[in-house]
Amino acid sequence: MYKTSFKVLILVCIAVPITIFILQVDFKIVLEELRRVGVGFCLILLVTFVAYLLGTIGWWICLGSERTGISLWQLFGIRQIGETVGLYNPSSIVGGDMLKNELLKPHGISNSGASTSVVVSRVAAVLSQLLLLMLYLCWWAATEINLLTPFWLGGLFILIALLLLVKIGFFYLLLRYRSPSVATKQTSTNLWQRFRSAIYQLIGQTQIFFQQHRNLFWWCYGFFFLHWLVGGLEFYIILRYLNYPVQLMQSIGMDMGVVFFKSLGAFVPGQVGVEELGNKVMLSSISIHAASIWATVSILRRARQLFWILVGVVCYVFVRKTDTLKVFRHGNTVRQP
Repeated sequence: MYKTSFKVLILVCIAVPITIFILQVDFKIVLEELRRVGVGFCLILLVTFVAYLLGTIGWWICLGSERTGISLWQLFGIRQIGETVGLYNPSSIVGGDMLKNELLKPHGISNSGASTSVVVSRVAAVLSQLLLLMLYLCWWAATEINLLTPFWLGGLFILIALLLLVKIGFFYLLLRYRSPSVATKQTSTNLWQRFRSAIYQLIGQTQIFFQQHRNLFWWCYGFFFLHWLVGGLEFYIILRYLNYPVQLMQSIGMDMGVVFFKSLGAFVPGQVGVEELGNKVMLSSISIHAASIWATVSILRRARQLFWILVGVVCYVFVRKTDTLKVFRHGNTVRQP
């Protein structure tokens, strides 16, 4: 009964936004808009490549001394594979991160080193995005201060203060907290206890890394901040090509808003329909209500996503072939007298 209800929920989350999408769109206008972008799509791919590369560098740093066993480009391929699996697997980033951990093993990276690097890089990504969100809210408050009522302005500053407190509290946790779950494994069948144990272990891994390799953590944090910053250029480029004068901070805010929608619909494979709904809401937030623009933006972002999915598939083929060769060579080496 539970599985059936979950499947129905997924179908509804996919079907409703897509139905709205199809009913509101004049596809002749959309084709004209797509022709206007033209070769600009290559620029979109270049920007996303730089963003993904920055994210890969952030993860590579977290491998510490063990990163000598793998090149940056090999890690880039593994990251694309993991992100592709995470996109279309119902377990979302959990499944993708577990696969990343497995694909690191043939490169001589220890299980603990691989696991810690995946966890710490994910934490650094979230914390750096939180900083970018606070900067965006400060910018928005400064630019809209004459239009906001004292009530909404006060609420905005309270939100910024709360986000800052959360960020400070987490870093305090990394510096002071001692998690008993780092060295012990919980075997409880209680769902809440298992979830709490998993969270404690994640905090514990990040805490140990932060205390022992603080410089590496901040370098990782910085590269992930740049990762989000460059990734936010996608909306900026698309809307500029469509002759909509959008500011850089607006495009960054839109990108973060869509990420929020995708996080809510993480259980939907590919966030099909959910991402399109997020695009519409964020475009409406800057007073762009034309259905043709919504469709064009959504199609271009999906086309970019499809390109990188294909890159992930190609990377998987090469990674598996390389891993097989390594195992074969290792086996031959072992059998030698």
